[in-house]
Amino acid sequence: MNMRSITALLVTLSCLVSLAACAGPGAANTAFPTTDASTWPEGSFPNTENLSKVAPGMTKNQLYQLIGPPHFHESVFHVRVWNYLFHFRTANGIATCQYQIQFDAQSRVSKARWAEQTCEKYGSTHGSAPDENAAMPSVPKALN
Repeated sequence: MNMRSITALLVTLSCLVSLAACAGPGAANTAFPTTDASTWPEGSFPNTENLSKVAPGMTKNQLYQLIGPPHFHESVFHVRVWNYLFHFRTANGIATCQYQIQFDAQSRVSKARWAEQTCEKYGSTHGSAPDENAAMPSVPKALN
């Protein structure tokens, strides 16, 4: 092998190793992005009834129908996290909250969480903020 072939082989192997690391099960970046990185910097006012229906096992298509596309630079394929920038009308004005949905290896919802615990009460139509350690509700049969 000449030096050019060895260099090309090393570059190829380096790229393959980098791609493998990105596809690994622990590769999801679950940190909340900064709000100025949003592709929808104005955010949205979600339908809270639909938001309360987000549950483990749901597909990305089902989420898209319920609460729309993610508000940050995230796509559909091989993405493990979707982030949203939601606004809620409150007695004190407008509250802005970040919401994150994490997906499992089958691209189904595994977890949903708020950047700030105080935002949980706005996204729930059940009247009280859910316990962070409590299990999420089961998927409604109509959405399976």
